Amino acid sequence: MTDKAYIVANEQQEMSVLEKLESEGYRWFGNEEPTEWVPSRDDVCFGKFPLALISHKNKYVLKNLMQDNFELNILERCEVAFDGRKEEQMSEKYVVSQEFMNELEEWKKRGNTEVYFVGSYYLSMLPDYVKRWWNYPEINNFECNNRLIAIIRWVNGEDVFEVEKPKKWIVRSKLKDDDGDYWYVSNYKGLTDRNFYEKYATKFDTKEEAESWANAHQEVVSVEE
Repeated sequence: MTDKAYIVANEQQEMSVLEKLESEGYRWFGNEEPTEWVPSRDDVCFGKFPLALISHKNKYVLKNLMQDNFELNILERCEVAFDGRKEEQMSEKYVVSQEFMNELEEWKKRGNTEVYFVGSYYLSMLPDYVKRWWNYPEINNFECNNRLIAIIRWVNGEDVFEVEKPKKWIVRSKLKDDDGDYWYVSNYKGLTDRNFYEKYATKFDTKEEAESWANAHQEVVSVEE
């Protein structure tokens, strides 16, 4: 099994790859789930891109800055599964939750920002949920500025946000069988069964609920609703 490198050029790509690796059962060497520790927010890589996220064959995630001799080393020993630097049609939209959009819409109605200038007073009235997204302590200053600009562009009528697709959670075997298939848990009318068709797997609303159905030989992965 060859190590795979995912070269990410911004925080959105970084989170997308981390979520993908998490759904596939990868962990950091400290045993944290991939999304529990975000490289671009640590002291060494703080706000620096591009970054290489590497899925190691032993189910661990590694990271490297794409600087000096690191890039050559990565490209020599890894299969490049994704290179965000080359994405010609990268979406400039921020992917946010439906709750985020609901609160933003409510704030816009309250402040009548379709008419008035968005000054410091109206920004101070942003819902806490939106404030945390805009000015999260671990986000670098450049990204904070970009997020504030995105909010103002949205007020001006620009399409800068995309609501994330609802996710469900399923339980499947950690390993494939001799035919190269995963087995999925199916719970129908209180009876638990398994099959090798993902479309028939029971979809749980939360990760915690799905984990309650998994045993030591199974893992929980996220799927689009």
